[in-house]
Amino acid sequence: MGAEGDKGAGWTTMKIDPEIFQELGVRDPEELKREMDISKRVRQVRKLLKDDSDNIDLQLELGRLFIDGGELEEAIKQLKQVISRDRLNGPAFKLLGTAYAMSNHEDEAVRELSRASEIIPEDPEVHLNLGGVFMLQDMYESAARSFKKVVEIDPMDRLGYANLAAAYDMDKKYDEEIQALKKILMFSPEDIELRSALSTAYFNSENYDEALNHALCVIELDEKDPQAYCNLGSCYSAQNMTDQAIEAFQKATEIDPDYSLPHTNLGSLYATIGRIEKAIKEFKLATSMNQSDSLAWMNLYSCYKEICRMEDAQEAFRKYENLMNQGPQEENQTNIPGGVSSTGQLASGGNLDTASPGMEELTS
Repeated sequence: MGAEGDKGAGWTTMKIDPEIFQELGVRDPEELKREMDISKRVRQVRKLLKDDSDNIDLQLELGRLFIDGGELEEAIKQLKQVISRDRLNGPAFKLLGTAYAMSNHEDEAVRELSRASEIIPEDPEVHLNLGGVFMLQDMYESAARSFKKVVEIDPMDRLGYANLAAAYDMDKKYDEEIQALKKILMFSPEDIELRSALSTAYFNSENYDEALNHALCVIELDEKDPQAYCNLGSCYSAQNMTDQAIEAFQKATEIDPDYSLPHTNLGSLYATIGRIEKAIKEFKLATSMNQSDSLAWMNLYSCYKEICRMEDAQEAFRKYENLMNQGPQEENQTNIPGGVSSTGQLASGGNLDTASPGMEELTS
């Protein structure tokens, strides 16, 4: 340790992971400070409004603060008051639409954000928010139109391109998705998730050569990623390069022995080439690691049925049927998993840390 005048020299400041506080059952001090700051500013703005009740900017700030603090009903009430006094206040419509979206009132959110887009058409956040709500409503074509407006306004908006790619992916317009992903990769050529998403899009468009090239790029960037080897194996399999596909899937199992997907993929590949016993072994491994792998259970049923092990086949089918009766399952795909996030990021103009289900955090 240094002399008294050098007090603190050589010390490293550590930031505590917020999850530690959750595990201990206490609130994160930074979160508490943020809430206190919001409450303090709400009191200040209310006090200012007592002396200047017609100040639209202060009224708008109060609505934004209510959103920041998660008081969505108060925010909606406040922003409606602003709009009743100024029917052409675009930011008020934008914030009102944001508050509606965060409180799961999607139709109202579309209405208010659409109005905002008419008043302030050059604000990219309005179109980004509107596209995000359309994504929640599974209206992918409308979402894509909104996200296209974002990148038309700002051709450097990475978030706009990412959400545009996601909308195209959900709408199965893979050629358009590829173009959007290429735009983002111009900014971040070594982004592994984006490169993997581009490989996925090429795979889905049945351009297996390009899918393979980008899958190999991902492995060059991170040779310890088991998902990358699963993707590589899928590319090889699609081109009937069976030995290479098997090697890639086996490499994934070596990197992460508890990862079920490569075993499901191996099982599917073995079943395709008639090696039923090997397929059964892989599907059993997959289901032991992931009881919710409906695809593995269904394929296990088919394999047992193929070799007339009907009792085992019936048991596998019961497992599959039970999963289907539980509602939609997250598929454990044999092909390359999907690309970038399929949700539109919401932007309010404030610094919000909470978002409605299915949306990313709001950014200013």
